[in-house]
Amino acid sequence: MIRRANESDALYIQEVLEDAKKLFKKDGSDQWQDLDNYPNINTTLNDIRKEQMYIYEKGNIIVGCIVLSKEIEEAYKQIHNGNWLTNDMYYVIHRLAVRDNYYHQGIAKELIKYAIEITKKDNIHSIKIDTKKENIRMLSLLKGIGFKEVGIIHLLRPDVLDKERVALEFII
Repeated sequence: MIRRANESDALYIQEVLEDAKKLFKKDGSDQWQDLDNYPNINTTLNDIRKEQMYIYEKGNIIVGCIVLSKEIEEAYKQIHNGNWLTNDMYYVIHRLAVRDNYYHQGIAKELIKYAIEITKKDNIHSIKIDTKKENIRMLSLLKGIGFKEVGIIHLLRPDVLDKERVALEFII
């Protein structure tokens, strides 16, 4: 079951995000290894308070999470080596993660499809996302769903070790 997260879910969501951080580190990626411990509990609580964090539950266990943000992403205003497919209103996917015991069960794909359905229902026709070029799992998943690689963006957060990200867009 997928539902909107509430504050009582925050610590469990953080466990899921920590699993993703460990996977990135194991893979030799510096994604989410930043100096500010991003994404941290404050990030999670902020996402929940903005009503943009969704969780995937199996039984009573939170096994995945995704943020679907309706806010304009400042870092997306400048794209290099390409162009966005649209300049219309869009939603952004952030902080997609799955608990380590639940990898390879299609949970991330279901979370993305859920985000697409919300976007459709809200009559928005584009979802944008970014990830590290080393995040082959995520790039493969996104492209398999139909996201198109459109260029490179640079994150604006000051504590990010490597600000360069592959930008992708999905047209609904």
